Amino acid sequence: MKRLLLLTVLLIFVAALFNVTNIYAATEYSQTTDNNLNTSLIQENTTNNASDNGTIQNTTGSVNKTAPVNNTTVKTQNLLKKTSNSNNSRIKTNNSNITNFQNSTDAAGAESYKNVRGIWLKAEDVNKLNISEITKAGITDIFIKSNILSTPSYKSVLKALLKKLKGTNFRVHAWITCFKDANGNWIDPQGKYNYTVKVPDKKIKYKVWYKSWYKYNGKWKYTWKYYYAYKYTYKTQTKYGYNTSKVSSLISSISDIVRNYNIDGINLDYIRYPGNAYKSLGSTSAVTSFVQKVYNAVKSIKPKVAVSADLMPEGKMNSYYYGQNYTQLAKCLDFMVPMLYKGNYGYNSSTGMGSNGKSGTGWIGSTVKYIVSQVNGTPVIAGLQTYRSDSNVTVIPASELKGDIKAAGDNGASGYALFRYGLIDSKIYTSQNSTSTQIKFTMDQIKSAALSIKSFIETNHRLPNYVTIAKQQVTMPDMLRLMTTGILQLNSGVKTPVALKNVDSPQSSTGDVINGTIKKSEYLTIAKKIKAYVDANGIAPNYATSSLGKIQYESAIYMYSKLCSFYSKNKRLPNYVTIDPWAVNSLPSEMQKYLQPTKNCQSDNLQIKSLASSLTKGINSTYDKGVKIFNWVRDNLKYSFYYNSRYGAIGTLNAKTGNCVDTSHLMIALARSAGIPARYVHGYCKFSSGTIYGHVWAQLYINGRWYDADGISMRNSLGDINNWDKNKSTIEGTYSEWLF
Repeated sequence: MKRLLLLTVLLIFVAALFNVTNIYAATEYSQTTDNNLNTSLIQENTTNNASDNGTIQNTTGSVNKTAPVNNTTVKTQNLLKKTSNSNNSRIKTNNSNITNFQNSTDAAGAESYKNVRGIWLKAEDVNKLNISEITKAGITDIFIKSNILSTPSYKSVLKALLKKLKGTNFRVHAWITCFKDANGNWIDPQGKYNYTVKVPDKKIKYKVWYKSWYKYNGKWKYTWKYYYAYKYTYKTQTKYGYNTSKVSSLISSISDIVRNYNIDGINLDYIRYPGNAYKSLGSTSAVTSFVQKVYNAVKSIKPKVAVSADLMPEGKMNSYYYGQNYTQLAKCLDFMVPMLYKGNYGYNSSTGMGSNGKSGTGWIGSTVKYIVSQVNGTPVIAGLQTYRSDSNVTVIPASELKGDIKAAGDNGASGYALFRYGLIDSKIYTSQNSTSTQIKFTMDQIKSAALSIKSFIETNHRLPNYVTIAKQQVTMPDMLRLMTTGILQLNSGVKTPVALKNVDSPQSSTGDVINGTIKKSEYLTIAKKIKAYVDANGIAPNYATSSLGKIQYESAIYMYSKLCSFYSKNKRLPNYVTIDPWAVNSLPSEMQKYLQPTKNCQSDNLQIKSLASSLTKGINSTYDKGVKIFNWVRDNLKYSFYYNSRYGAIGTLNAKTGNCVDTSHLMIALARSAGIPARYVHGYCKFSSGTIYGHVWAQLYINGRWYDADGISMRNSLGDINNWDKNKSTIEGTYSEWLF
């Protein structure tokens, strides 16, 4: 009895531990709210003016990190439904009752990958691609084989395809083989390679005979003698080395594709081990690290280019065999494509049973469901084989393929991609019934959507991918037209609904605006110009010209979302609106302090702002802006030796001289005025003279890293210090404000 009681207690204890483990696993990747974010709230200044001037100001409020979604009950998307080829082709229908705003985990400003219908296209099939039939099938995305190590090269293939698709709305992704060379040999993700050498095996002792001469009775004679020598037999031995040049070259080629071709995405294939990842220590980290490097490289060039990857579908064992961890990879991908090739796993038809007792569609559904549960909201696009298997290229009937598509959608897939074009049942291209009825939104709907966009930007410091209005997902380019049209109508007292039109994303949004205010007459004029440009070209502008400089596309969306929100609250338009460089609005809250003016860093001073504007005008790269500011300060100030601050930023600008502290004040003030976060660094530095001094210099935050900016010596450049030895110096701290 005592043994039975003891066994029961042990079972209960084990069960409790199991539950605790599950709770920890579930919360390990959960998001936490940040109650200290900066947000722009609309306030009204009360004056004696009869017009009651309104202004949009910045204040600090407490907001949740994730915008609320009201009464959300998401139902399965109809992944087979065709997108209309009318002016509404950019609208994605989502059969859910999301009533207001759809939060997104995609990269800032990226396309929405929520209802993808894609095809993989081999390089040699570009000329065979039938635009009419894929349009009828509602295809949205084309993954084109872009060879880096073999022919035809990506240069000729991408050029030919992009030319062929000119004037269409298909998204083009460069489909790239990563860890296989031109001969089909695997490349180790860690750069590991093997080679053979001959090494000593056995030591053999042997006699070496020689003649030993001597003189006897006046004559030379010899006798044979010997000594012992040794020789070795050799054997072949395999050794290993590491060379990451192939991986680096691959990332360089990917960067070239993003930089020089107007593509929408990079699709990574063969980012894995061939099935033996468990034999290599750090295999999963190596694969994830490579994808993260590609993601960083792509986003640093064109943030809106999506990064996706084709993954093996083997669930919990994926990491063990292939080095692919769904959860980790999801953090550095805009969407992922598990290759659900059922025939390769023994499922020969939708009704045939596999070895594990599941049907082909059942296996697809359960696999998608598992992967979706692991990726924390990153869209999962089901990669579906359109023929029986790699050993049997019989085309799968359209009816069966549609069943596979439905199984994926029913279990959370955000779309599908078919492998591959040229082996697809032609019946899949049959046009679905669709409506071309023009969709219109009321002014109240537009204002409500604008308020959601404003809240999202202020909470997440980036644009959402889309906003849902009356169950329709509307992209940000579409919303820019709706909001500018709405502002013009509100100003004229017109309240008729506004028609939704197809608007493409800008090709390369840029801007050089300095923070300031734009009066009502000007923001109305800008709205007219944006609307006219969009209606004439079907694409959102990269920027809008203003008295403050070029207003970047993202800043324009934020500005008009604030204006619509102000009208919604106050029933009128404000007399002016404040605007900042988009870099300011897109920064996380903890970085905002490095953009604020201080007592000695007067970045809001008109003289400082004017100089910053003139130095950076026409420059789109943040790094190039930083270089321009650094070079001006270094080249135009004389160094004066004294302790602490004497002039501050404005005084230093006027005096054209200063010590390290005042030089840093001016450097940081100009950077902050141009929308570049900047901070002070204090340390004890060993200068070229051999003397150690207390020293202050600036750092500028550009493209995710801090660059040293010590402007007291002509030997220095942005990010490079040569007048003192960093290795023999001590850094005491970094500061957003320097008080003395």
